[in-house]
Amino acid sequence: MTSEVIDRAQRIRESHVQAGAKGAAAKTARKKERERHLTMTGFDILPLAVALLIGIAALGSCLGIGNLGGKLLEGTARQPELKDQLQTTFFLAAGVTDGAFIIATGIALWFATANPFGG
Repeated sequence: MTSEVIDRAQRIRESHVQAGAKGAAAKTARKKERERHLTMTGFDILPLAVALLIGIAALGSCLGIGNLGGKLLEGTARQPELKDQLQTTFFLAAGVTDGAFIIATGIALWFATANPFGG
């Protein structure tokens, strides 16, 4: 009877060691999975880059055109006879400013659809 108890204790001990090894392997696998989720790839940050590219360009364009419009009104109020010249200059500068935003939007959409940095 004593040998049966010892055999049973050894089997239980072996099963615990095997379960511990399986648990350690599972723990390592979970740790690797967690690390994989914490690292960012190019595809993970691509939407953020596109949003920043479009957002910053839009903000700069809006502020620039708003400031330009304000200066146009100031200049027209000070010297009404230069209204035509000032308007021409305003529309030219507004077009260039808006063109920069449109180009930035095009580049951002290009990045979003065909990632040029991906492998």
